[in-house]
Amino acid sequence: MKESRLYGTADFEKFYQLYLYVFNAPDESRRRQYFFERCQHGLVYGIQTDKKMTSALYSLPFQIDFHGRQFAMNGIGDVATAPESAGQGGAGKLLQSALDEMSINRVTLSYLAPFSYEYYRKFGYEQVFNHIKYTVKNTAVPRFTPQQRQGRVVRGKLAENLPAVAQFYERQAKKGLKGGLLREAWWWHYLPLKNNWSVGIYYDDYDLVQGYVIYELSTTELVVKELLVETTAAFEHLVKFIFNHQNTVRQLVFDAPDPRYHGDWLLDPEKVNAEILPYMMVRIVDLYDFLHRYPYVKAEFGPIIFGVVDQSLPQNSGVWEISATGGVVQVKQNLHQTVEPENQITIQELTKALFGSERLTNIVFSGKAHLKAETVSQLMEVLVNEPPELVDYF
Repeated sequence: MKESRLYGTADFEKFYQLYLYVFNAPDESRRRQYFFERCQHGLVYGIQTDKKMTSALYSLPFQIDFHGRQFAMNGIGDVATAPESAGQGGAGKLLQSALDEMSINRVTLSYLAPFSYEYYRKFGYEQVFNHIKYTVKNTAVPRFTPQQRQGRVVRGKLAENLPAVAQFYERQAKKGLKGGLLREAWWWHYLPLKNNWSVGIYYDDYDLVQGYVIYELSTTELVVKELLVETTAAFEHLVKFIFNHQNTVRQLVFDAPDPRYHGDWLLDPEKVNAEILPYMMVRIVDLYDFLHRYPYVKAEFGPIIFGVVDQSLPQNSGVWEISATGGVVQVKQNLHQTVEPENQITIQELTKALFGSERLTNIVFSGKAHLKAETVSQLMEVLVNEPPELVDYF
C-alpha cells in the first residue's frame, strides 16, 4: 500500500474513476471537466494498492474573510474509498496527512461537507455552518410591488455574466464576510462549469450593478442559490424578479446561508415552509493564528485563561492565555502546563464558540465543555455573537 500526494494526469484519472464508482456518478464531459479543474488547483492525496487507487481526497486552498480578517482555509472534498478497502482507515490516513500539511504550511482553517458528522469530529471538525431552506408554493407567492421604481434587472446565464457578478461580489466582500470565500478567478470559472446556474443582475439608473441573484431553474422549481444586494431598490427588484416565476414553476426555494429565521418578511409566513439544514463543518488547524488575528469585539480585555484539548493536532492543546491592550492582541500557549479539568474545552466546541454558531453559555450548560463561570463570562464579552454564513460548496 502506497500513500502519497498525487500530481500527474494518470493518477488524477485513477482518482476520477474511483470517484465515479464510489459516488455512482456517470462519466460525462462536464463532470470530467470540473473534476480535473479541482485537481489542478488543489492538493490531491491518494492510496494505491497494486497500482489501483483505493482511497483519495482533495484539499483546495482558499482565502476566507471572517468579519474583516482574512485567513487561509483548505476545503476538503471528494473523500472516496473503494468498497473492498472500506474500514481499513485509508480515508483517515489521507485526511490526517492533509491536516498535517496544512499545519506545516500555516493554513489556519479547514472546511468540509461531511458524509458523517461523528466521523469527522474524530479529526477535530465541528458543525458550524447551517442554512435555512424556505419553500413557498407558486399558488402562495404574495403580490409584491417594488416601492422604488428606478433601475432594471437583466437576466442571463452565470457563465455569460461572470465579470459583472464577480466584480460586485468582490466589492461586497471588501466590507467583510462571515466566514465566506474570497473567490478567486478560477473558482468563478468553476461555478458555472459545474452548475447550470442563471443570474438576474440589478442595474441602477447609472448602469451600475447594485445586486444579483444566482438561481437554478428546473421544470418544477426555482432555487435561489445566492442573493447579494447593496441597496433596497436592488433587493426589491430582484425579489420581484424571482416572484415573477410563479407561473413557470410549482414552487420557489430560497437556500439562505443566514440560519436566523426571516420568514416573517412575508405578510403570511405560515404559507412558507422553513427548514434548518446543516451545511458544513469547520476545523481550526492553527489555533494560535486564529486566536491572534480573531476579530474580537473589544479592544481591551483579559487576560483570559482556558485549556484546549485537540486529539488529532496536539500542537493546539495546552493552556492558552489571550488578552488585548489598545486593540493589540497577545496570545500565549503553555503546552506543558496541566489543563485543569474544570476549565477546558475541546477544539470542536471552541470552534463553535469562536465562529458564533453557538453561544458558549449553551455549550457549557449542555455539558459539552467545562469552563469556569468567570472564563465563560470573559469570553462571551469578546467573541463574535452572530452566526457565520457560507454559500459555496466543495
